[in-house]
Amino acid sequence: MKFGLAFQASQTDAHYLKCLKLANRYGFDMFQVYDDLLFKPAWSVLDQIAPHVRDSRMNLTIGPGVTNPFHYHPAIIAAYISYLDQETRGKAFLMIGRGAFHDIVGITIENPIRAVREAILIIDNLIHGRKVDFNGKWFSLTAEAQFRWTPPSDWDPKPNSGGRRIPIWIGTWGPKMCQLAGSMKEVTGVMVSSIIDPRYSVSLRENLAIGARRASRDVESLELGLVSGTVVSKDRDTAFKLAREAVALYLPYLSPMTEFVGIDQAEVDGVREALAKGDTKLATSLVSEKSVDSFKPWGTPDDIIEKVSNLMNTGLTRINFGFGRGPEDIEGIELLGKKVLPYFASS
Repeated sequence: MKFGLAFQASQTDAHYLKCLKLANRYGFDMFQVYDDLLFKPAWSVLDQIAPHVRDSRMNLTIGPGVTNPFHYHPAIIAAYISYLDQETRGKAFLMIGRGAFHDIVGITIENPIRAVREAILIIDNLIHGRKVDFNGKWFSLTAEAQFRWTPPSDWDPKPNSGGRRIPIWIGTWGPKMCQLAGSMKEVTGVMVSSIIDPRYSVSLRENLAIGARRASRDVESLELGLVSGTVVSKDRDTAFKLAREAVALYLPYLSPMTEFVGIDQAEVDGVREALAKGDTKLATSLVSEKSVDSFKPWGTPDDIIEKVSNLMNTGLTRINFGFGRGPEDIEGIELLGKKVLPYFASS
């Protein structure tokens, strides 16, 4: 199992730089920034830390996750990720999916699987300088499309090996999108959000395998990751309180996972209605302990070790612990780095 960190984009640039240095010190190998609507754009946060990642002493990769092609055209995403890869000298990754929060800006998503597939094909063509006409149902691109800048002399994006392939992950918790990921040679793997029920990881690995078999791909070469907002503290009561508050903001968007783990629909509807009225205190009070346990690793380092141990042998290849709430992130990352990662490194 590999371990990374993920961050909500709501803090200062200095905060993320401090977290980046801690991540590298403790051996986390991935630094993911959520590209959630109306938070700071993930790309701006990544741009600020990119020069530090370029340092040869930095042994991690950075990227957005999950960005989506409904808020940015795939050509724009391709330009962003190519520039980030250039600025980090080959230490960038991309996570793309259908995204969330479309309802608050009046966007209706139809056939997201086809849209994500088309977006990945366009992005991959542009990254590798292929000039082709692409006419999809969702997106189109002419053969004239190409990046209009020259990389610095100390960075060759197309070495003799045929060019670095920027890792592209599909962010999803849906079985059909997992099958798409398995079937696309351009895709490195799937990053699943939130749910920490081991049965769900097993189910998604099975669907990843279905897609891989259709395309004659080796399923063992495909990654299956989990990113979940994490609250780790020396005080369990504090950890639960913060985890419950965090679950409230996302619970209305977690179907069909809520049905899978048996969360009462009345709870989900009640939280949604409270949030719509701007009453986050009420929304939090309606979140059950079952919901918190299903969607957030929380507690002391020993609690986190137990929850991660339950996810071993489910087909997961990595876990990215989610942060980004504020100053308490530092304590949480240090507790993971000093207590949790060493446990699994030695086991």
